[in-house]
Amino acid sequence: MAAAIDLVASSSTVTLRKRKHRDSLVIHLSSPSPSCENDPEHAESEYDTGQASDTAAVTHGYSASSVKKRYACTYEGCTRAYAKPSRLAEHERSHTGDRPYVCSTCNKSYLRETHLQAHARTHLPSSAKPYPCEEAGCGKRFWTSQHLRTHAELHRGEKPFKCNESNCDSAFSKHHQLREHICAAHSPPGTKPYRCDHTGCTKSFATNQKLTAHMKTHDDKRYTCVHLSCVPAEGAEPTYYSTWSALQHHTRTAHPPTCPYPSCKGKTFTQQKGLRAHLKIHAQHDQEAEIDNAVHGSGSGNEDERPRKRRRGGEVGRDWLCEVEGCGKDFKSKKALNTHHNIAHLGRRDFICPHEHCKRAFGYKHLLQRHLAKLHAPAEPSSDHDSGIEDDPVDTDRDLEDDGVDIDFLTGKAYSSWAQDAIKQATKLQCPFPHLPPLLCGEEGSKSVASGSKRSANCQYVFSRAYDLRRHLQAEHGLAAERENVDQWVRGERESRSAART
Repeated sequence: MAAAIDLVASSSTVTLRKRKHRDSLVIHLSSPSPSCENDPEHAESEYDTGQASDTAAVTHGYSASSVKKRYACTYEGCTRAYAKPSRLAEHERSHTGDRPYVCSTCNKSYLRETHLQAHARTHLPSSAKPYPCEEAGCGKRFWTSQHLRTHAELHRGEKPFKCNESNCDSAFSKHHQLREHICAAHSPPGTKPYRCDHTGCTKSFATNQKLTAHMKTHDDKRYTCVHLSCVPAEGAEPTYYSTWSALQHHTRTAHPPTCPYPSCKGKTFTQQKGLRAHLKIHAQHDQEAEIDNAVHGSGSGNEDERPRKRRRGGEVGRDWLCEVEGCGKDFKSKKALNTHHNIAHLGRRDFICPHEHCKRAFGYKHLLQRHLAKLHAPAEPSSDHDSGIEDDPVDTDRDLEDDGVDIDFLTGKAYSSWAQDAIKQATKLQCPFPHLPPLLCGEEGSKSVASGSKRSANCQYVFSRAYDLRRHLQAEHGLAAERENVDQWVRGERESRSAART
């Protein structure tokens, strides 16, 4: 051999997962070459066995430039490549945002396991740091030898960060001290350490993160419209906007919020909240249409289930639910919920009749107003008052007792008049008893219905729902009609009345 190799092994000591050699494994070559004794790669070797081998020598002979990086990143616009699949997997996490390594103490997550190990050190006490400063009176400790060397430069008085301004010989031991010096001595008053170097921009910032965020504002291609009508054709250049405000102005003018319902014929709004409020109206109309279908007998479900009535204010937006067990009522505002709770569950009656002989209390104001209109309406002047005859006190008391009593209401005449008006206006239908069609009672039962019914004259009951007619026929006339037949008859009557009116 041209070169004779002598292997000299010496004693070694183990310090915190690494084997540190006092006299490292030295390779003596016959040809002149620099010694590897001071090479840090040979000075510290992880998990070294301490035994000399040809394999180890050959391994140290590889150069980083000779390794082929066969594993390239497949993400568009990224040109990074790696020699190992594990390194490529670590890099791809920067694109996907996957951070699988989580700290068990504070739940912070990291892309690489080495980053998690470095972070885990922050939860350990300072006494666990393996590199202490040997300067007398210092006592500081560090996790890495690099940090220790940087700290040692402070004790030696080294100042590697020098000011580049002309006629200034200032030097500093830390970079942030140099930045502060430049801002104080060579910049206008109020300048912060991190200055924007864009042409024509004089802004400065207290941290590097804020400067990085500010630099994005100088990018003229920062924002672009992603609306389908603005997406450019293949090979064409998209339209860019330098500021967020410019993009928002374009969106409001070129793509305003539009109602998707055909009945609105492309109605537009200036803001999204206006469109959201408008869509709630459509949703309310849809729910009311479903309720109307149930009212007219087109719904499906249990025969004995009472159809839902349309509630004042609609069904949309009832987000306030009563929390009392067994109640289940919902309301559109917190005020309405509180009023319901006070009246229905706490028994509050704050509206009291002002008349001394009455003093009835009500939970709602409209109930008090209805009470005053019915029972305490002012009496019309009679002929006795006009003739000057005084009222008998006894008769006056009797009038107060009988005040508000409607004879027509007691005899049913008022209901009959109201029913006839509703039939004329085609808002109600009249019970066909005793002249029931075969659809409701069948061919054989049509003759015996009139004789066996409770009433011999025409029934004056009016209704608007097929459900009400079916319950009325069963309760008043003892007739159990099929639900489908009743629904069919009611729909036919409504269609015939609508055709007659048109």
